[in-house]
Amino acid sequence: MGFRIVSDSSINMLSMQNVDFRTVPMKILCGLKEYVDDETLQVEPMCSYLESSKDRSGTSCPNIAEWKDAFEGADEVLAITISSQLSGSFSSCRQAMIEFLEENPNCKGYIADSLSTGPMMRMLAEKAVELRQAGLDFDTMVQELQYFREHAGLIFTLASMNNLAKNGRVSPAIAKAAGLLGIRLIAIGDEHGSIKQVGRCRGENKLPRIILEEMEKKTYAGGHVHMDHCLNEKLALRIQDEILQKYPNAHITIGEVTGLCAYYAERGGIIIGYEKEEGGL
Repeated sequence: MGFRIVSDSSINMLSMQNVDFRTVPMKILCGLKEYVDDETLQVEPMCSYLESSKDRSGTSCPNIAEWKDAFEGADEVLAITISSQLSGSFSSCRQAMIEFLEENPNCKGYIADSLSTGPMMRMLAEKAVELRQAGLDFDTMVQELQYFREHAGLIFTLASMNNLAKNGRVSPAIAKAAGLLGIRLIAIGDEHGSIKQVGRCRGENKLPRIILEEMEKKTYAGGHVHMDHCLNEKLALRIQDEILQKYPNAHITIGEVTGLCAYYAERGGIIIGYEKEEGGL
């Protein structure tokens, strides 16, 4: 009973301290093989298999029943989903929440469409815990979370676009050319929750500087940063060093992707969530 946070597994974590927290798993599909994005999934073997397979691949989101099961038994539910522009997870979650509240009229529920993925979802969950520990009631917490989401951003960089090509999101020719030339894609999540490319970079040498510059264009000025990497901690640490050189008081945390984000980020990818300057767009 009490307050619970429920997220789909693109949040890149399976547990949280000081809160009742649950995830509902995404699934990664390749040919006849299915990976369930839960505590049993191992990222490196999955990435290796996907890299070697020529089969078409894709993902599927949690269904209504899975979301609803995760809500049961709580009095107040905060659900956090990957961007509604990228997945059907939000839609399934919304229908589950409608049914849950109809059956439990004394309960409260809110769905936070992160308009993002991974690190930003984690930051939303951590902010919710902070607000509840500060004594805010459920409705006030929701208002504060909405404000927080409006003043946060996401940027990511990919070393490979093979899986994006396999599920039809980019041209196979573009993905192949980028791989042969060693070009890394740099993109952001826009205010509508869609992906927008902002640059390309050959190799990783200049990448930390370019990423920080792009963050500053969106009014980053030393706030909290959380990075999730896909088998590339070395690059994550270089980006951290770049930020700390200019903003020595920045609070930066680094984690690892789980299955869904590993599928899209692929080996070497980095996803970064960050707080913008107060009043920034």
